Amino acid sequence: MDLIEKSRRAFASLIRHMAIILLTLCIAPLAASAQTSPVLEELLPDVIASELVEGATSFGDVMADLPIVSVLSGDELLGYAFITSDFVGTTGYSGKPIHVMVAIGEDGVLLGADLVKHSEPIVLIGIPNSKIKALTEEYRGLDIVAEAAAGGSGHDVDIISGATVTIMIIDDSIVRSAIKVARALGLGGLEGEAPDSVPTHEVNMEMRDVIDWQTMAGDGSTRRLTLEVGQVNAAFLALDDPRVVKYEEKGDPADTFIDMHVGLVSTPSIGLSLLGEHEYANLVDWMDEGDHAILMMGRGLFS
Repeated sequence: MDLIEKSRRAFASLIRHMAIILLTLCIAPLAASAQTSPVLEELLPDVIASELVEGATSFGDVMADLPIVSVLSGDELLGYAFITSDFVGTTGYSGKPIHVMVAIGEDGVLLGADLVKHSEPIVLIGIPNSKIKALTEEYRGLDIVAEAAAGGSGHDVDIISGATVTIMIIDDSIVRSAIKVARALGLGGLEGEAPDSVPTHEVNMEMRDVIDWQTMAGDGSTRRLTLEVGQVNAAFLALDDPRVVKYEEKGDPADTFIDMHVGLVSTPSIGLSLLGEHEYANLVDWMDEGDHAILMMGRGLFS
């Protein structure tokens, strides 16, 4: 076997291993969260019912089988409330979840939405948090039955300059989680799982524009996962395994365990932007038709 063929196969093997590592790191936090209490139970004590839903006086008990709580006005049921992160992925630009509490009526119309917790840097240091919260509250009145029929695209999204990714994640998580809850509870006549759907987007393999890092991070061309030492230790402690204490990760809980960025560099524009013209050309030569390559970059205690 000649050197080029050996190199090509070695690179293909590396890509497969990288993909496995990526899936493992992305699935691990989800698996850990499945072992712990729903986000709703953590954040519910900090939410005032009347501020989420007009006329509400209290919340009922959390359902036994779903992280959903009833919204009450005295003894009258107004609707149901939940945290988006309990139903869909809400990871923001920071690599951490954006938690929004949403209330929905029995007719499938949203009664309120409130941004309750996040770590988005652009909001923490640049754009007033009140501005993002005000935009989130505008989802009151959104018809989720209509959104389900339109595949989640039956409304306009208001974008705040400088926080495009954050707003798009909030919008997507509110709509998708509300559709899931409405189907689970049979609200507005929605029932069961969503029907099989076909892809609504496809990668533009003709685009070869070179894009700067900030733009790529903002439009989703690269994705980020950030875990702190405290998060990792807490996730493992929740497994209730005595070996966890023995192998606890050392360091300050706020230390970065991993700050990982990934990009699909087999896509021309992303590959040219991250690898440069010559390295991207080498990558194309190594890959067979239909192959894809993932570039992973990271820093922190976990190399």
